[in-house]
Amino acid sequence: MRRRLIFPLVLLTVALLAGLQAHRSDQAAGLHDLKLGPEPLTAATPLLSIRRVPEFLQAPTADRRLRNDLSPAIAALPEGSCVAVSEHGRQLLELEANAPMVPASAQKLLTGLAVLHRLGSGGVLTTRVLGESYPVDGVLEGDLWIVGGGDPLLMTAPYADRFDDPRPYTGLEGLAQMVTEAGVRVVEGSVVGDESRYDSVRYLGTWPDRFKPGWSIQSGPLSALSVNDGFFQWDLVNTAASLSVPADDPPENAARIFDDLLEVEGVVIRQRPDSGTTPVSSGMVSLAEVPSAPASALVEQMLVDSDNTTAELLVKELGTFGGEQGTTVRGLSTILEILTEAGHPVEGAVPHDGSGLDPDNRVTCGLLTSVLNDRDFGDLLVNSLPVAGDRGTMKKRFVGTAGEGRVRAKTGTLRNVSSLAGVVDTAGGRRLAFALISNGDLPFEIRDLHEDVVLAMLSYPSGPPIETLGPRPVGDPFGVTTSGG
Repeated sequence: MRRRLIFPLVLLTVALLAGLQAHRSDQAAGLHDLKLGPEPLTAATPLLSIRRVPEFLQAPTADRRLRNDLSPAIAALPEGSCVAVSEHGRQLLELEANAPMVPASAQKLLTGLAVLHRLGSGGVLTTRVLGESYPVDGVLEGDLWIVGGGDPLLMTAPYADRFDDPRPYTGLEGLAQMVTEAGVRVVEGSVVGDESRYDSVRYLGTWPDRFKPGWSIQSGPLSALSVNDGFFQWDLVNTAASLSVPADDPPENAARIFDDLLEVEGVVIRQRPDSGTTPVSSGMVSLAEVPSAPASALVEQMLVDSDNTTAELLVKELGTFGGEQGTTVRGLSTILEILTEAGHPVEGAVPHDGSGLDPDNRVTCGLLTSVLNDRDFGDLLVNSLPVAGDRGTMKKRFVGTAGEGRVRAKTGTLRNVSSLAGVVDTAGGRRLAFALISNGDLPFEIRDLHEDVVLAMLSYPSGPPIETLGPRPVGDPFGVTTSGG
């Protein structure tokens, strides 16, 4: 109810301020001293008239024409589709907008917004290197521990350099150099990887078998200490997860890679790499640490690449708040709590993962447009989206159409699922948020049908020109002006 009252109050305030500013401008120009006959010239448009905020006078006609423009494209959508279109939270069009639907990767919008709310745009995830003591004459007694902080983009340069879109990865090579700068020349024990910040569930049990090892995997094995997405082997050119070999023990794999990098730096390590949990009772000392890219960059990478591994690790990170070990279940609960606190309509939303791979996820088109209009992080979320014809999963969408460069959106595809949610910058200089989801027996051209709906939004606002709706000139109640020579 409170949010419903805000919009009328905002309109009244804007109208009042616009009127006062117009009155001050008239005074500054000396117009209040001009006279036609014995009476002073007066404003024809009252200070509180809606004509002083002409965009809102234009809205009814523009909204009606938008609905008319969209009707043919929406009518062509298959049964089992939802549509929502809004501007700054004001709903312009709805079709089954509150119906729970399978979102596919549009689910990542919920994950991204929750991460921004909880971590802030500048929050980081830190990878640490610990020892049981400081090195003496270059010799480190005992083991050297690399402790995962959940950084999903902890990588080596050869792995990261394969991707087309530059990604803000955390270089493991730099962390190895920090260790040598701390004076370590010999490690008497092993390099040991610690993933205890999160649980050790590698793949969600509710995912279809085709997304798990042995099939066409769509994510690396999940771990708080994941280097190179947790892959033991990967293709030198093709970045598809399905062509990579996941490590059976991701923290041990990370320790092995770090061991190799330390040896490149000239460090001698006496024992083989291993995995384990850092001893809590002993007085561990910090030898080096490296932060991840800020949360805003992690969210952007997740959305641009539609990175399932990043999405699922960020969900587990959300589950760590309150001092708990990060789990998917706790993270999903946190997402719903954050969205509810931020005022978004979560009725009908049932998250089962953070990436959208799970076919049991449910969201509504209304929730997606609400998230895109979030009052705190909506703009940042939108600016993190793939751009039509330019980058990420939208690089080949809307190419050669008026939507190229004007549409930012998150795509989603599963069997019997197609989704598209984002914003369109119209030719009239307005930004509309939209969500489209189709579930069921979908036609081959479903992507084109969704694009037709979005392209039909580009004409908004198609209504009376703004200049004809503004305040009438001073002293001209009929809107007629004269010019002198």
